[in-house]
Amino acid sequence: MKTIQIGGTAVAVREAGSGTPVILLHCTGSSGNQWRAVADALLAGPLASGPGGRGYRLIMPDLRGYGASESWSGRGPMRLADEAAIVRALADDAGEPVHLVGHSYGGAVALTAALHAPETLLSLTLIEPVAFYLLRGGSPTDGLLFEEIAELGDRIAAGLVNGEYRAALEQFVDYWSGHGAWRSMEPEAHDALCRRIGAIALNFATTTGEKTPLEAAARVRLPTLLLHGGRTRPIARRIVERLTWTLPNATMREIQGAGHMLPITHPIPIAHAIGDHVTGREHAVVRFLERCAA
Repeated sequence: MKTIQIGGTAVAVREAGSGTPVILLHCTGSSGNQWRAVADALLAGPLASGPGGRGYRLIMPDLRGYGASESWSGRGPMRLADEAAIVRALADDAGEPVHLVGHSYGGAVALTAALHAPETLLSLTLIEPVAFYLLRGGSPTDGLLFEEIAELGDRIAAGLVNGEYRAALEQFVDYWSGHGAWRSMEPEAHDALCRRIGAIALNFATTTGEKTPLEAAARVRLPTLLLHGGRTRPIARRIVERLTWTLPNATMREIQGAGHMLPITHPIPIAHAIGDHVTGREHAVVRFLERCAA
């Protein structure tokens, strides 16, 4: 693992494999280690050849406040653009444009990186990006979904302030993974999340407080794959739908039987979807089907 300095904080980065660079951004409450099973699948077996037979150089940072990375500096409010600066720095370090993959909070960061520095990217894969701000200006149902997630963020922030970490985090975990998910976790996992509650609260603040309008996504012309689970939360599915309609070069795929934590619960289908997208195999299939339909 190496460390790079970005915006006054040290960011830890795991790497595996060699070849075409692919950056993978993790979800809230996790770390770059969440990609371990996906990385194993991408680096072994039929997926291992990568684009042009080069293989994959997988770059998996710990976002601010997670894993071995330092927390946000506190010099002003943190924005998604501040997190997206990590992507630019890693692309500069790679020395060539990269494929970018983001899950949940990492997906919101990845979308922002695509808006701010598209020249550093070759493709975009968004796995249930929690870009909650994109629900503003939508339907009345969108408004209700935004209120629902904002209330959850408020409960996390209140738990951080009053010290009731576990009660707040139980609501967070059960919201995304189903009732009883928190109680099924090992005590060590509870302790790890409690240590990260400050970063979790900050992630809610950045994803609900962002002001970028949905229409801005129309500027992102990168080949984009949007993935969602067949059993996920309505809010995650709705954000994916709105992005699919807005991004000019987007494809949506459903991972059957999956909830929000797809890279952990369904790493093999996720790895295949990423591999197909970054190698262009998925687009070749789409073009073939379009020709057949014509």
